[in-house]
Amino acid sequence: MTPWTPSDAWSLLSPEAAVRVELPRWMHAARAFLNAELSQLDPLGPRAMRLGVSPARAIAKVTVVELRAFTVDEVPAVMSAAHAGVRALGGAGMDALVAKARTVWQVGLAVEGEGDRRAPLVMAAVLATVLLAPVVPPDEVTVFGVRGARLRLEALGWR
Repeated sequence: MTPWTPSDAWSLLSPEAAVRVELPRWMHAARAFLNAELSQLDPLGPRAMRLGVSPARAIAKVTVVELRAFTVDEVPAVMSAAHAGVRALGGAGMDALVAKARTVWQVGLAVEGEGDRRAPLVMAAVLATVLLAPVVPPDEVTVFGVRGARLRLEALGWR
């Protein structure tokens, strides 16, 4: 399994070295904070899986997203993007969070068929919430936290 390029995924910088999928905790955060539902679909190995993401009000509209995890050493391009984002912000406290990163979780941008293109960002927001992980977006030179993810989702019409 290879990492996605920074432009092909939402990347989250977790301070935890262990790769733990805590699906019940993730599901709770999705419901409580993002008005979303998660469902486990397929494990793709010890550090990868496919998940279903849907709006809480339309749980039958599941979009499949893929999630992968890597050590920071395995994703130098993501870490370079994170450092560039921190420089663009002038630090703003994100420099300390990026320095503490041990694991990088990536949520691929690609969704199957008619899937909701917002679903990968929803999953990234869930992970940012539960892992206290800053987000490196695929389309901006910045780094942001949960609030930044939620604002972007609201701008895209996710309520």
